[in-house]
Amino acid sequence: MHDHDEVCRVSDVENEQGCAVDWSWLEGWTVESATSDLQHLRIRFTNGETLLVQAALWQGKPFLAFKPHTAPRRSGDEAGTGGKTDGGD
Repeated sequence: MHDHDEVCRVSDVENEQGCAVDWSWLEGWTVESATSDLQHLRIRFTNGETLLVQAALWQGKPFLAFKPHTAPRRSGDEAGTGGKTDGGD
């Protein structure tokens, strides 16, 4: 499985199962709205963040691109946890 900062291209994956993305940073977020067209899915959360999923072709093969693909950084959030903490002091 691939961990990536860019689009994972199907040709880069040996077993053709695709990429793995850690979505745990979305845990606890509440969906406010969702819209879609044939190419994009936009999910807006109550915290003001938006997740965009785009379907496209690359070298004739389908792929999905995610923006962001990791937790968005906010001021005072150097670890990129999207404001989540582990609850520790």
